[in-house]
This record gives sequence, structure tokens and C-alpha cells, in this order.
Amino acid sequence: MNSLPGSIQTSRTNQQRPLISVIVPAYNAEDFILEALRSITAQDYEPLEILLVDDGSTDGTADLVRREMPTVRIIRQDNTGVAEARNTGLRNACGEFICLLDADDGWCPGKLHAQVQYLQQHPQTGAVYHAWQVWRPDAEGNFVSMPAPVVADSTAIDPALSGWIYPQLLMDCIVHTSTIMMRREFVEQLGFFRAELINGEDYDYWLRLSRLTRIDKLVGVYSFYRGSPGSLTNSVKPVNYEYNVVSAAAAKWGLAAPDGRALAAVDFQRRLGKLAFDFAYRHYRWGSARIARRAALQAWRHDPRRYNALLFWLASFFRRETGPTVQS
Repeated sequence: MNSLPGSIQTSRTNQQRPLISVIVPAYNAEDFILEALRSITAQDYEPLEILLVDDGSTDGTADLVRREMPTVRIIRQDNTGVAEARNTGLRNACGEFICLLDADDGWCPGKLHAQVQYLQQHPQTGAVYHAWQVWRPDAEGNFVSMPAPVVADSTAIDPALSGWIYPQLLMDCIVHTSTIMMRREFVEQLGFFRAELINGEDYDYWLRLSRLTRIDKLVGVYSFYRGSPGSLTNSVKPVNYEYNVVSAAAAKWGLAAPDGRALAAVDFQRRLGKLAFDFAYRHYRWGSARIARRAALQAWRHDPRRYNALLFWLASFFRRETGPTVQS
């Protein structure tokens, strides 16, 4: 992408704190948005630039934030999806370090201090993320009594999930969006989120970032993620985005990280086989027999040990077609 707008003063004294830009995309988020934003302002860190990108909300999200948190900069746009909302934030961010926070997530105290301290002490690292916890609703769907997070040594990292983590990312999307802090220089090199990806745009971004720089993981839990149980219908998509993102990365860059460490080909084929099989299973359950059939055969081709994929392939011929039949 083109260079992000806004100048950054590079002649700060060591006593001055670098500017952090926090980008918060939001769509009809009035139920949780204040909690998310207050978890930023409660960080006891200045200076902060908070950019709320209202992605065409039809509820009172923007009015609520304008009234309750006037220091937050609100950028409104037509509803174009979370990827474009984050891209709008990137276009307007001026910080030396850039963070993302989803509107229904939140940060724990000490996050910004720990991440800035780590990046300042490790100039060879371009981004740092951290552990998080899932906050699940009760039986009535209410989010109450979130357990207190375990905050470890702010400079301790998980060595297995730190460094040139491209191979680890091929096996799992180990970076959660609301946990990462990136140096602006790498964001400028990297570009925007791919808006054509309805799902997996963040996964694609971390894979691309992992080709440019080390990404280290702090062991401390510094954020929470709301785990909302969706229905099967709502969770099923006609396109296997995760499979496509991982496959495209491997086709472009292979299985080796820039430092030479490589993922074994057999492990990667099993990973693709699992992604295809899980996709087949969801569509079989939903009634998309044709999609399930193609995905089951795809899973078996990647991993011939998956005999259950052949069983699903066979069973799909006897499954009544009730779901969508388009796959790309």
C-alpha cells in the first residue's frame, strides 16, 4: 500500500512515550463498544490515538461514543465489512505503534506498557502479540463474571510461538487480532487487509506479516475475546476461506520461514486435509451435499489416511440437498 499518512517525530527523547494508534472497527456495536473503548483508556498509557471506524452502523454506536467518550475520533463510512473498516483506520492512523481491537473484545491492564516495553527492548522484532482468554456467555446468553486474567512477566515470551512464525501460522491462526501491536514501518510495507476475503482476512494479514519480520508472543494474558455460540446455519460459509488462505500462502512462499525453518510437507498436507474435512462435515450437517462431496474428496486427496472422508463422500450421494450449492 502507499505510505500511511501522518508524520512521526523520530527525535523524541527517551523519556517521551511513542504514540500508539488503536483502530476499533464497529458495526452495530452499542452493546459492547463502551466496554471495549474504556479498556483502552484504562491502560494508564499516554499518548493514545483511538480511531473508531463506524462501518455503517444502524444503531446508536457512533452517538453513544460521541456522547460518552468525546476524545475518541469517529470515522464513519458505508458498510463495507471489517477488513475495509480496518483499512480506513490504517489510512488515518499516525502512531509509531499500531494496535487493533474488535468492538466486542477488551484489553486487560498493562497490555500497552508490556508491548511497548518489549518492542523497545527488542528492535529486531516488528510485532508482538500476547495470550488471551475466551469469555463465554452463561446459559441465558449474558456475559458475567469474567475470570481475572493471569498476567505474567511482561517481558517473558513463549519461544514456541515466537520468532519467524510463518510455519506455525500455516498450521494454525495463532495470532488474535485484538492482541497484536505492530511497528508502523512494517504496516507500511505490508499493505491493507484484503477486503475480498469475507472470512480469514486477518489470517491472511498475519501470514503476510510473518514474511517480513519476527513476531513474538508474550505469555501474559492481556485481552479477552467474547465467544458467542452461533448457530450452525450462521457459522457455515459456501467458501472454505481458511483453506484458501493457507493454500495461497504455501503456493506463494512455500513451507519455509525466512530464517530457513520449514514445516514438513506431510504435516501441511494433513493440515489441508483437516481444513477440507471440517468444511465437508459442516456442509454435510447443513445439507449442502454437493459442497460436502467435493470437500470430502479434497480432504482424502490431501490425507489418504482420512478414511472417514471417503465415508462422507459416499454418504453425500444419499443426502438430500437443502443448503447452498456454490463454492469458489
